[in-house]
Amino acid sequence: MAPRKPASLKNLVVKLQEIQADLDDILEFTQGYEEATTATDVNMRLIRLDELWEKYGETLVEIKCHEDYTAEDETYNDQRLLYSSRYYRSKSSLTDKATELQDTLELNQSTRANDSTLHGALDHVRLPQIKLQTFNGDIDEWISFRDLFTSLIHWRTDLPEVEKLHYLKGCLQGEPKALIDPLKITQANYQIAWDTLLKRYNNSKQLKKKQVQSLFSLPSL
Repeated sequence: MAPRKPASLKNLVVKLQEIQADLDDILEFTQGYEEATTATDVNMRLIRLDELWEKYGETLVEIKCHEDYTAEDETYNDQRLLYSSRYYRSKSSLTDKATELQDTLELNQSTRANDSTLHGALDHVRLPQIKLQTFNGDIDEWISFRDLFTSLIHWRTDLPEVEKLHYLKGCLQGEPKALIDPLKITQANYQIAWDTLLKRYNNSKQLKKKQVQSLFSLPSL
């Protein structure tokens, strides 16, 4: 395999200029942090800044060691001083900003934890116990029974289905009790029992008819 041909001085100069442009972009970022700037934004640039500064030094050495380089050219020495200053200025600013954002994040997390503890304490305040309503098949009582039971038992995610069925059976009398009595108290049977009651009593036509009858049965003034 033929040896790799060394880069020309012109290519190295272009490479150095690209690195300088990237360093300038990071410096510009540090001169006006936006409100939406995150710790990730800052840390990514910190990592990139060190990578660029290492490449800058390596490329500058390649230029000065190139056979076409003239030692009398002071341009690169001046640029080295300039970008050294920009590197350390950017590094300092990014480090301070990362610390500031981390402190803010920890403060917010601490505040949320305190709020959660407070809510947890409030959740454990003992409220007066609400007695479950019984239901014997009277259509006039269905809506109030349904709404109270769903609020206290049905929609609770911390209560196993088997316990919900136990509560449900304990609330029923007469016809509705007979409907679901054949079902054993198991996890899978709760939804079957609840759907059976809905199908039998949650009849919109029957409920509307009962409401109309109730209106006509009101005593006249």
